[in-house]
Amino acid sequence: MNETASFNQMTDALRVREERLRRLWRMTPTQRVAAMRRGELTLEQCSAWAARHPEQVPLLNGEFEYIARDTPEISD
Repeated sequence: MNETASFNQMTDALRVREERLRRLWRMTPTQRVAAMRRGELTLEQCSAWAARHPEQVPLLNGEFEYIARDTPEISD
């Protein structure tokens, strides 16, 4: 694969990812929390949210809630 094809593939992948995340960014922080707790957000969406606005993502035992909720300590 040449450099131009590789670059085009990468930019296409980034564009598609941004389209998938567009719905997430239209939500308010309160709506994102509610959607996360209902299980409506994907891991990609939760991770993007935590990367962009870590102060908005609820914590459990010092870890992002979407990660911590599946740990044995929280599940018990």
